[in-house]
Amino acid sequence: MRNIFKIFMTDVKRISKNVVAVVVIMGLSILPSLYAWFNIFSNWDPYGPDATSNLKVAVVSEDKGTTVAGITINIGESVTEALGSNNTIGWVFSESADEAVDGVHSGAYYAALVIPEDFTDEIISFMSGKVEHPEIIYYENEKKNAIAPKITQKAKTAVQEQVNSTFVSTLAENIMKVGGRFAGTEGEDGSVTNTVLERLNDLNADMQSYVNILNSFVSIMDSAQSIVSTSEAILPNLDSMVDSGQASILGMEGLLIGADGTADTATDMIGYSFDIVSGSLDGVANSIAGSLNPVSNFEQSVGNAVTAAQSTMPYLQKMFDLAVSGWENSGIETVQDQVVLIREQFKVIHADLEALAGSVTSTTEDVNALAARITTEVNNCKSALQALKDTFNYTVKPQLDAAMNSMQSSMLTSAMILSGIDADFGAVEKVLEEYRETLERGSASIRESLVMARDLQQGLASLTADFLTLSRDEQYKEIMEILESSPELLGSFISSPVNLDTVGIYEIENYGSAMAPFYTILALWVGALILVAIIHVKVKPVEGLTNVKPYQEYFGRYLLFFLIGQVQTLITILGDLFYIRIQCHNPFLFWLAGAVSSLVFTLFIYSLTVAFGNVGEALAIVVMVIQVAGAGGTFPIEVLPKVYQFVYRYLPFPYGMNAMRETVGGIYALDYWKYIGALSVYLVISLFIGLVLAIPFRKLNHMIEESKEKSGVMI
Repeated sequence: MRNIFKIFMTDVKRISKNVVAVVVIMGLSILPSLYAWFNIFSNWDPYGPDATSNLKVAVVSEDKGTTVAGITINIGESVTEALGSNNTIGWVFSESADEAVDGVHSGAYYAALVIPEDFTDEIISFMSGKVEHPEIIYYENEKKNAIAPKITQKAKTAVQEQVNSTFVSTLAENIMKVGGRFAGTEGEDGSVTNTVLERLNDLNADMQSYVNILNSFVSIMDSAQSIVSTSEAILPNLDSMVDSGQASILGMEGLLIGADGTADTATDMIGYSFDIVSGSLDGVANSIAGSLNPVSNFEQSVGNAVTAAQSTMPYLQKMFDLAVSGWENSGIETVQDQVVLIREQFKVIHADLEALAGSVTSTTEDVNALAARITTEVNNCKSALQALKDTFNYTVKPQLDAAMNSMQSSMLTSAMILSGIDADFGAVEKVLEEYRETLERGSASIRESLVMARDLQQGLASLTADFLTLSRDEQYKEIMEILESSPELLGSFISSPVNLDTVGIYEIENYGSAMAPFYTILALWVGALILVAIIHVKVKPVEGLTNVKPYQEYFGRYLLFFLIGQVQTLITILGDLFYIRIQCHNPFLFWLAGAVSSLVFTLFIYSLTVAFGNVGEALAIVVMVIQVAGAGGTFPIEVLPKVYQFVYRYLPFPYGMNAMRETVGGIYALDYWKYIGALSVYLVISLFIGLVLAIPFRKLNHMIEESKEKSGVMI
């Protein structure tokens, strides 16, 4: 151990006595920090608005706009106006598309967006039923810078989002305005809700009418099918029915001809019956008048006359009833009234005769008065009979004759029709069968339509009920209030209905702080690499030291590398924290991660150089290049090629960076110490290379050194 410190102290004394060496050591201590600071500062916030707003992107709108329902819409103009307040990109509003495109070619602009003249027409093409997707032409200069096109992608995204937002907002706003006008003129109270409910109720009523019509059609079709079925059942027997009908008509015609004569005789008998009744009534009157002769035996003669009259009246009444029985209900009111009158008169005469028969003991004056009244009643009855006879002769009898003649004519016509009927009904049966099939198909279709109409009616009823329930909801009322009173607010909401609420996990305030672990670790590696390039790893003989072991030389010289490496780390860490002012939640652990990383890097590179000489230095450079490309410092390891994803886990860089990231963004559980522990594994590897693997390569390294010296060019 004493020899190790003796070698270290000798190195310190030699450097301190040489001004140039001191200056060089100071430079070696500062250079890595400059590398880290410049890189961190240059990447401080390249994706923020303050930086990206310096990237010039040309925008030109050639959109001519369009008019819909009296409302002028120009989406291109609205987009350019909105981009004027967007500071994420340095928008330059050119006068023409040629000017914008030329600027991209010349490098004046990183990109250009051109909105064509038919942009608005195409964006609302869905209203005409022919949907066309409008296009914004994007020109991009990828030669000017490799990263710039990735940043200017924001321009494309910003314009696309602005177009979508402007279109949806404008469309929604105008629809709400039109809807508000519609509601204000059509609804009972000027509300969209009542207007919709009115329309739904009207549609439901129309649907009910349609269902009723279909029900009527179904009934008609059923009746038609029944008629066709009945006709098909009758047709097979229709031939015999026609023949039988012809014979029956001819027989009835003969009977009617015979009945015509009988009818004439019957009418004559009615008139004769009236004459008999009238004559008999005269006999009754004369008999009563003769019995009142004073010469005769008064009581006996009156009694005989009354008895004879009383026995005659029932026969006269019965004869009258038989005479009028066939035609008194012919429907002629005059006839019915006259018949009733005559029957009443018969009853009155009969009653007076009974009164006269019981008045034998009465005074002569009473009997004479009663007899005179009977005579008057008889005369009245005779007059009524004559009037009824005249009515029969001049009214009833002509109607009977006309009816008989009509029946004879109808029978004759029927006979002629039946005689002209062709009894071959085969063609009729075929037509009826076709009608029946057509009716069956039509009936099935109508029934299907009826089922569909009922289902639709039920759906409308359910929709109306649901909408009515919705219209009573308080939240819905609030939405409709906004819709009817502030369409601009609703249009703004529809254009961007969802706000993305980003919750930062391990938030880092700027890109420079996020990149500080990578550039700091890289600077420490570069610092260790510079050390082996400037300071020899081979120990020259020290005065007073004998029998120095190789491991003593190894550790004795490494103490100088370790000390300078820690100075490099301290300067770099302090500059990161207090000069660049990166974000850091735990400065001490940030420094500790840098100190351990420097220990590992200086020992690893020192061991490679001790074991392999200049070849070891070259290996250290190769490892650095691989780590810069594939350690996940700039891009996520998952997006790198497979070979880097495989090598990644065996490199020291990631563990040092991840330990520092824990202190910058926030420490999770024991991850920080896990990374420190993994990084410490390389200490064992380094010691193995420098103390064990170096032994077989010592002679080879000596030969290489001699060859280099002989070249006179290489050191």
